[in-house]
Amino acid sequence: MSMLFSRQHFPSHDPSLSPTATRPRDWDSLSRWTEYLGPDIASPNAARTSRTGQSHSHSHSSKSGLNLQWVIQLTHVAEGLMAKMYRLNQILDYPEPVGHVFSEAFWKAGIFPNHPKICLLLSKRFPDHFSKLQLERVDKVALDALSDSVEVHLQGLEPWVQLLLDLMAFREQALRLILDLSSTVITLLPNQNSLILHAFMDLFCSFVRVNLFSEKMPRKMMLQVYNLLHAMSRNDRDCDFYHRLVQFIDSYDPPLKGLQEDLNFVSPRIGEVLEAVGPIIFLSTDTRKLRNEGFLSPYHPRYPDILTNSAHPMRAQDLANVTSYREWVLLGYLVCPDELLRVTSIDIALVVLKENLILPIFRDEYVLLHEDYQLYVLPRVLESKKMAKSGRTKQKEADLEYSVAKQVEKMISEVHEQAIVSCDAVHRERRILLKQEIGRMVLFFTDQPSLLAPNIQMVFSALALAQSEVIWYFQHVGIASSKSKATRIVPVEIDPSDPTIGFLLDGMDRLCCLVRKYIAAIRGYALSYLSSCAGRIRFLLGTPGMVALDLDASFKGFFQQIVQHLENIPKPQSENISAITCDLSVREISIDYLQFHALSCTCTSAYMCK
Repeated sequence: MSMLFSRQHFPSHDPSLSPTATRPRDWDSLSRWTEYLGPDIASPNAARTSRTGQSHSHSHSSKSGLNLQWVIQLTHVAEGLMAKMYRLNQILDYPEPVGHVFSEAFWKAGIFPNHPKICLLLSKRFPDHFSKLQLERVDKVALDALSDSVEVHLQGLEPWVQLLLDLMAFREQALRLILDLSSTVITLLPNQNSLILHAFMDLFCSFVRVNLFSEKMPRKMMLQVYNLLHAMSRNDRDCDFYHRLVQFIDSYDPPLKGLQEDLNFVSPRIGEVLEAVGPIIFLSTDTRKLRNEGFLSPYHPRYPDILTNSAHPMRAQDLANVTSYREWVLLGYLVCPDELLRVTSIDIALVVLKENLILPIFRDEYVLLHEDYQLYVLPRVLESKKMAKSGRTKQKEADLEYSVAKQVEKMISEVHEQAIVSCDAVHRERRILLKQEIGRMVLFFTDQPSLLAPNIQMVFSALALAQSEVIWYFQHVGIASSKSKATRIVPVEIDPSDPTIGFLLDGMDRLCCLVRKYIAAIRGYALSYLSSCAGRIRFLLGTPGMVALDLDASFKGFFQQIVQHLENIPKPQSENISAITCDLSVREISIDYLQFHALSCTCTSAYMCK
């Protein structure tokens, strides 16, 4: 019997893949993702669930907390799926399935039968069934050879067909979670609900990247060849999952078409999020403001007696997340193009698009950013412009929609040229700024090490921005971008020997060494802050306002667990702070807090907190 059908964790008909499957069945199917999670991620959460399961069962509302834990898990699953797809592409010598370009090494890799005529025809004629293709007329000798060694070829393909099934299951579960959070969480804004927002958007972006990456693997050929081999060994019977996979692959051909349709329901929430992160993105691109107002300087330039972390606490902290915010913008508007028609969205999209030429997916895999915007976003904008002009909406609204759509059309058409000309200069200016600011930090904190711990968030922001610039540089060196109007390839002028990269890396290394040198003081400062929270929470629970709320058992349970974790934190009274281990349960504090926060900010909660 085929190895694929003997797997107990994925039977031929898995009810968890059905859209009508019950929710508990989905939540209990964590074991199917063990391969992608790994024991270091799956085991602690499973153990923790067994310890806290009793407290979670007190209330129906605890489902939101469980959903949030699944959001984090599925984000890790996405990384595992992409790692497996990346490995497959390595084995197959990086094929180009869209153009049906496969090297000689592809056919010798041992995964697909070395019979190109039949395999290519099956791929090109997808989704046509093999019975309609008269394969015996294409290559009768190859067909006979396939029949003689069918079991060997089946075994070679089975692990990778399993990957297709896992991608289909991931789509179902991720979409359900995205819908749950989008429809139940009242506030998804960085200044009010940051932790849940990041968990939600991490899953959203991972879902998009997984499906964009899937186009780089030969999905059609894999399924069609496997089904042909299966029919040869099973009396012309299709494999049980064949038609579901055909529908899945066809709906994501190309992936952006399926993504735009699947994520249409969440589009307005994504638009709200992207508008909310706009100010931080604008700040991160304004090198003059960053320098003049001292966002990355130990002292405020206008007020030398005031520490910067007192002058700009929240905005300086948000700069640490700006790399994520930029990714949200690039992916968000790509798969939710209708949100570009918001009046404020044009400037947000423009400032990010003109700084990038590629959209990184996984490791060194990427897609050409502007080409995809012109192929899949611009037509939607033109459609909106046409509808507004035809007067299907109220005249005043139609005029505004038409005007905005026209501006977006102009922006998408012109920003590619702007990016080719100016993106390197923009990033070079930013690298120079960061090199200068990090250099000042190193000098200042070397002289005043006691101020490093209170300003550590500013240090993290500087390192995050520097890391983003270094990664951008190496991702874009050697990139050639196509100018769609002229249909020609244009090399992007980025100097591979730019000295600013070396200076920036040196500054990052010196700052990291400084942080490592005083890590004990930084850890002690953080532990003291966390420990002080326990008393404040206990005081809060005893106030008349909290008593009047009459919290139910699940809320009280989360409060008590968080307080217990905080009170168990060792008091950093000696110099041996570095000996304190991860028994601090900081991870469990984070999970409990996230679950409590998810409960308190859902639309079904009786206690809506910010």
